[in-house]
Amino acid sequence: MNSWWLYLLGFVSTIVFIVALRPVSFALGLIDKPASRKQHEGAVPLIGGVAIYLAMLLTFGIEAFFGGFGGASCVVLGAFLIASLVLVVTGALDDRFGLSPQLRILLEVVAALVMIYGSGVVLRDLGELLPSGSIVYLGIFAVPFTVLVTVGAINAMNMCDGLDGLSGNLALVMLVGIGMANFLWGDIYHLQILINVLSACIIGFLTFNQRVFWRSKAWVFLGDAGSMMLGLALVWSVIDITQARPRVLTPAMGLWFLALPVFDTVTIMLRRLLKGRSPFSADAEHLHHLLVRSGSTVSIAIMIMCALAAVGCMVGLMFRYYEVRDIVVAQTFFLTGLLYLGFVSRAWSTRRLFGRKVV
Repeated sequence: MNSWWLYLLGFVSTIVFIVALRPVSFALGLIDKPASRKQHEGAVPLIGGVAIYLAMLLTFGIEAFFGGFGGASCVVLGAFLIASLVLVVTGALDDRFGLSPQLRILLEVVAALVMIYGSGVVLRDLGELLPSGSIVYLGIFAVPFTVLVTVGAINAMNMCDGLDGLSGNLALVMLVGIGMANFLWGDIYHLQILINVLSACIIGFLTFNQRVFWRSKAWVFLGDAGSMMLGLALVWSVIDITQARPRVLTPAMGLWFLALPVFDTVTIMLRRLLKGRSPFSADAEHLHHLLVRSGSTVSIAIMIMCALAAVGCMVGLMFRYYEVRDIVVAQTFFLTGLLYLGFVSRAWSTRRLFGRKVV
């Protein structure tokens, strides 16, 4: 099948699945009700992630049926669909019944292990991080470290899902950035297909989730199923692109494509620990909450966060273009994270952002 028809199928089928699943979500109680930490009114179906997954399953299945994938691509994309299914089911059950953090993490570990052993996507090294320029190989720690990074990324994306259209738009920006790197310096076919089809599905979802002129609120939400699956797709893509041979990006450069969710999650967890609370406890102190509570509209807050995510991707691309040393890339990332932590902490402590009061 022509690639453009493949992407169109992903886009259209996502829309069809959303429309078909919306009444089912009310019947099953798979809905999000208003609460003090949430920015919406009325019950909203949590079937966006399920619809995206089914659309990808249909799209990849049809392409595989017509022989559009080679054997290696089928294996990798099949492993991705299996790992994603674990997270989609986990997220849907959590949305409906509420799962314990321990069970959720256990199932996220299962998804990470499917990625590692099903497709061979694993962090074998961290790049040339030593002052001597030597590569830091992980050896026997490769699998546990990959699991830790994957679970962290899944939860980071899940924590970003706080405004109508935020997670979808952020994921779209970061996927485009990763896709650009692969287009410019790599040729990983299965990765480009995954990125492009998933991006088309996200755009289909955003037609119902984004606040636009003719709609003042979201018609559907991603749900934990969707945000967790997007987190997996992003970390999967970054690991794949940084461990390919020849290497497309170094691991330190890959970090920049996930900079915003990483900075936001680490900052919020540190703030919770300093307050003597569990790092996994819920609150309304993320960057998107800060922006909205300082007077920004939901749309403006999303634009600001997407712009920041795009800057992170551009920095990563720039470092790759100029072939900056890994140790410099990593140090810059760490220092930027400290600046982010200081900026957000100061805004919450002073209750002011860019001169505007945070209420």
